[in-house]
Amino acid sequence: MARRPVLLALLTLAAALSACGKREPTFDERYQDASARISGTAAEIDARIEASGTPQDGASPSAR
Repeated sequence: MARRPVLLALLTLAAALSACGKREPTFDERYQDASARISGTAAEIDARIEASGTPQDGASPSAR
């Protein structure tokens, strides 16, 4: 039974050390990720509009 607390302590230590190795993404990495997601969404929207042949309802007159 004495092995159980030692095993628990080792597992806790291993979990703590594995979390230390992770780093936060830099501003540039976050920017590139967000830019890629926005570009993908814009492409999907453009494809939907192009497939419909007309702008969606509610579009401003200048967009038509």
